[in-house]
Amino acid sequence: MVIEPSNCLFKVLSEKTFELKSYNGGDQGFLNEVFTWWHRLPRSINYLKIFRRSSNGDFLHEVGRGQKIGAIHYLGLKPWLCYRDYDCNWDMPDHLIYASDSAHRRWWEVYDYMPKNLQSYCGLTKKMDRRIKKWRGIANKIDLPSGHWKIQPKDLRRHRLVD
Repeated sequence: MVIEPSNCLFKVLSEKTFELKSYNGGDQGFLNEVFTWWHRLPRSINYLKIFRRSSNGDFLHEVGRGQKIGAIHYLGLKPWLCYRDYDCNWDMPDHLIYASDSAHRRWWEVYDYMPKNLQSYCGLTKKMDRRIKKWRGIANKIDLPSGHWKIQPKDLRRHRLVD
């Protein structure tokens, strides 16, 4: 969905928050309720980071192998909410369909090219760090098979927590 921002549109959306409910509790569900006539963008322009089981029952977690991708729609936990080292969706059993180290790496490659003043908006907060540690501990306790929870994080943001 591509929307041209304007003060008028902002006012309409603000008013609709009292009238409409998002069917999925998120912003995309709300926008779908407001713009009922919208057309889906081609997959290459809005690549959804979600993985279904392959014919042998495994999840395929690679993003766009051999495909040209214009934008990745990060479903599940967003890369900036995780350590740089791996996609923390691997630590949550109900989020495995969103886990992809290749998509995670791609996001951080783009981050590294951002102006330094914009990178600060992707800082790691104490609350985020606690959540990551909590779910790494749970993944360890239930011994999630991906083993990502065993990776020793090197993300420098852990030493510069923001709040």
